[in-house]
Amino acid sequence: MRIGFISLHTSPLAEPGRADAGGMNVVVNRTACQLAELGHEVEMFTRRSDPEAPAVTEVREGVRLILLDAGPAAPLAKSEMERAIEPFSAELRRVLSGGAIGGITLEPLDVIHSHHWFSGVAALPVARELGIAHIQSYHSVAAPKNASSLALGEPSESEGRIDGERRVGQGSDLVVAVSHIEADTIVARYRVPDDKVRIARPGVGVEFFTPRTCPPPEQPYLLFAARLQPLKGADLALEMFAKVREQLNGAAGGAGGADAAGGASGALERYRGLRLVLAGAASDDHDAYPDELRAQAERLGVADAVDFAGACSREKLACLMREAALFVLPSWSETFGLVALESQASGVPMIGWLGAGGLAEAVAPGGLLMESRDADDWAEAIVHLLGDDKRLAAAGESAREFALEHTWRHTATDLVCAYQEVLA
Repeated sequence: MRIGFISLHTSPLAEPGRADAGGMNVVVNRTACQLAELGHEVEMFTRRSDPEAPAVTEVREGVRLILLDAGPAAPLAKSEMERAIEPFSAELRRVLSGGAIGGITLEPLDVIHSHHWFSGVAALPVARELGIAHIQSYHSVAAPKNASSLALGEPSESEGRIDGERRVGQGSDLVVAVSHIEADTIVARYRVPDDKVRIARPGVGVEFFTPRTCPPPEQPYLLFAARLQPLKGADLALEMFAKVREQLNGAAGGAGGADAAGGASGALERYRGLRLVLAGAASDDHDAYPDELRAQAERLGVADAVDFAGACSREKLACLMREAALFVLPSWSETFGLVALESQASGVPMIGWLGAGGLAEAVAPGGLLMESRDADDWAEAIVHLLGDDKRLAAAGESAREFALEHTWRHTATDLVCAYQEVLA
């Protein structure tokens, strides 16, 4: 098949954790490459945000990235992205109707698969005009209007989002969700028939994210990796870390502390210098948030033990993952939780919030899913796990085994089945 991936607001090649790049970028890029491995051709379309970048880039055999002019050739925050939808749609229509771009003319597509609502609103009418099957994936579903909690989803960045998500869900040939919880949310909120929804869970590169093979680092650390915005819960990570430090100091300081930590003060001694690494940069609409987190770390008295690593390359993230003592994912809402899968592929257990939704489908037995968002509860669970070497090792092994069953080939195979169903 010839497949078009639409990712209007962010390039599939952008570094996750920087601006508005995150798990969706990884999913689009890695799935496209795996579809090419299976013999298909994928054209990935995104909005030009750099005037110097080539219009067409060969990513690998069978995968190309195509930049469409839509608004200024400069980065745009998600809150400003709606104004790019119409010009992107017009340019997509021109290119798919035989217009040249970068000196080439594209062969017809069999399927258009839009990622995120911006992409769907732009591509759906083009697909209908040209008689091409249209598949929609959300990757995150907006919270309802006037939602009282971040647990209900990502707040709408602009006025058209909720109506746009409803329109592309109801108008597409098929919706592909990344988890059962996301599928149920789409059906309930947007009245999309459940027989029009399929699930293709994200995968992980188990040959790239691998367990540590050398002794642990001298300074152990907990790892948080996500864009720095309130939805991802870095503030809870800081609160929890401060409580963990208190418990560790108590456990190593006397019998009372040892009792509080389940009598494991000896095992916990190696964690007395524990640090917290926050990997990720602020999204464009939350550029002041890192400073708020630094101020919170000062108030909690842990600023000297918190490292702001910024946006990391995939290589750097993989290294941080495998060297971590534990991965923390306190996000309010996750349709799946790709980073949880990446940490587990690295043999590192994780702790997250059960209420985050799709996270329950991304965590192996032995991982910790908390029912509350109370920092004391999180700290107690972490200290107990770190203080039990046997349990910690078993959780790491279980995590890796779980990841081996969730590769990108599984994802691509599920997508091929969905595309073939629509085309039939």
